[in-house]
Amino acid sequence: MRVLILRPAELLDSTIKAFREAGIEAHGCPFVSLRYEDFSVPDHDFTIVTSQNSAREIVRRSIKLTRVIAIGEKTAEILRKAGYDVLLPTRYESRAIVEEFRDVLKGKKVVAIRSDRGSDVLRKISEFADYSEVFAYRTVKLNGEEQKREIEKVKSGFYDAIVFSSRTIAESFFESCDEQCLKKLKEIVLIAIGNPTAEFLSSKGFKALVPDEFTFDGVLKLLKSFRSYLPNFQSPK
Repeated sequence: MRVLILRPAELLDSTIKAFREAGIEAHGCPFVSLRYEDFSVPDHDFTIVTSQNSAREIVRRSIKLTRVIAIGEKTAEILRKAGYDVLLPTRYESRAIVEEFRDVLKGKKVVAIRSDRGSDVLRKISEFADYSEVFAYRTVKLNGEEQKREIEKVKSGFYDAIVFSSRTIAESFFESCDEQCLKKLKEIVLIAIGNPTAEFLSSKGFKALVPDEFTFDGVLKLLKSFRSYLPNFQSPK
């Protein structure tokens, strides 16, 4: 089984390695690049760290934070190793923070440290708290030779599945995907990490599988569970 993983370059190698160790022929392509920003964090009661990329920048810059809520176990792990006290929602998505931490955050100063292209969901916190944002990095869509080569491989039927790790990455991919590519996608298993990504794919007429856990570990579990969708799937030895 050949799987195309769409993720920023900084995280691709480790992800591909994990998939290959699980017996899956994984390939990767970054359909976005990350441009890191100079930023400072204003006075706050809580910060929300939305990604591993933001967490690494916080640690690298030794930014002082009060109480931290992280999206994702790996994001939390990066921060905890650096000595930050981190809370996690039960689901690794923005909606869970809004729903589960409403009472905790109500009336507090809350700062989200995030990408400039993140979901609007966190902004609902402004309905019950003093909410603001700082951008740790900007996400730039890519449409160069590397991306065009992957689109051609998709059109040739090389891949059995494609993993879209964010809505912005899915948007970038579809901006490069012509009619032949779209037709071929109907024959490929599409996997979306997170509901916003799945909703975007749905808006384009594609139903994606969504792992219960919005992580690449969750994707691996999903691939093993949905063998019937993948005629070329071979269980790892």
